[in-house]
Amino acid sequence: MSHDSTRAVTISSALSSGAPTMSSREIAELTGKRHDNVVRDIEKMLKDVGEGLLNFEDTYRNEQNGQEYRCYNLTQDLTYNLILGYDAARRLKVVRRWMELEKGMVKITTPSRKRKPAFDVAYRRLLSVASTLPNVDENQRCLMAARGTHELTGINPLELLGATSIVAPKAENYLTPTQIGEEIGMSARAVNVTLIQQGYQVKVTSSAVGSDYEPTEKGKDVSRFFDTTRRHGKGSQQQLKWSPRMVAILRPFARKPEPAS
Repeated sequence: MSHDSTRAVTISSALSSGAPTMSSREIAELTGKRHDNVVRDIEKMLKDVGEGLLNFEDTYRNEQNGQEYRCYNLTQDLTYNLILGYDAARRLKVVRRWMELEKGMVKITTPSRKRKPAFDVAYRRLLSVASTLPNVDENQRCLMAARGTHELTGINPLELLGATSIVAPKAENYLTPTQIGEEIGMSARAVNVTLIQQGYQVKVTSSAVGSDYEPTEKGKDVSRFFDTTRRHGKGSQQQLKWSPRMVAILRPFARKPEPAS
């Protein structure tokens, strides 16, 4: 394979629009820079312009050691934005390369499918996003990031590690509204209504964790979210459960049976 045809393989077809892209590997080859340094420059540039890294991230396999490494595919405008920080000689090589591409002098190869991001990279970034969500503890952040990683990559990192569940940070046996109701003679609906009336929770139409209720500041110390299903790597809903202390707190609000006549 000629030097030019080797380069051509690193130019992929567009993301969704059909416009060509240039890989970080080719930019490194053209500019004489180390690929890891080009990757570092690209990640800083994408963050500076507010672009998501996952939109441009790809991986390639090193033929020598068989390991996969991260790379990026940039559109023309982002490529030019990147090389503005390089010296004139390096900029010119990249510009000429794009001119060749636009004139049809380079064969463009179309990948059969878009590569998925590395699961470990996706998990770390989703975990960072989950840390910004309110009323979500550390366990739930891990579970949410794992489900999101499965959606993006098809891999659930927790299942990969054999962690089918995460032990709660407290040893208390948290209760559902149904279980509390059984203790004090109330229906689950009545328990939820009472929790709202007493300022422990609020009802929500859409929640980041998939629950119908979220704890208030008052309710955070006596409640936590639990993952209720983990099928095929995707949890469908979180449920808000309550400390056993709530049995005594809610008991006075249970309807007392009428005395027998």
